[in-house]
Amino acid sequence: VRFASALADAGVSACILPDLPLEETGDWAAAADDAGIETILLAAPTAPDERLPRICERSRGFVYGVGLLGVTGVRDELAASAMDIAARLKQVTDKPVLVGVGVGTPEQAVEVSTVADGVVVGSAIVRRMLDGAGPEGVAARVAEFRAALDAA
Repeated sequence: VRFASALADAGVSACILPDLPLEETGDWAAAADDAGIETILLAAPTAPDERLPRICERSRGFVYGVGLLGVTGVRDELAASAMDIAARLKQVTDKPVLVGVGVGTPEQAVEVSTVADGVVVGSAIVRRMLDGAGPEGVAARVAEFRAALDAA
């Protein structure tokens, strides 16, 4: 309850909870709903079809489709599981479906956007920072993704 209230007090509108199992969302979900915080749950590519509607129902704002199993990071190719989880989620919800984990290039972002409503890019941006790019360099990398998506 305190965490949800603190988030709301800080102006946060949503919280992605990657390690909160659907079956254990009860207390958090009640506190988050009371505080006006949207709870974003993740749907893994290995989730059974019968589980997806429940994940979508409990998620607020959007549903996060995990593009691949394993750790986050930039990959040479977009995993087929990214397209698959997006399509499976779109079949069971009207909420926006965003796909992340394994989306590391503008081309991959465009590819997944043909099925998903949006993409989540983290590691490619963090990699740019770790490579020593300042704010302008990071902004330029984000702009590359944005330009590719806008042109698609």
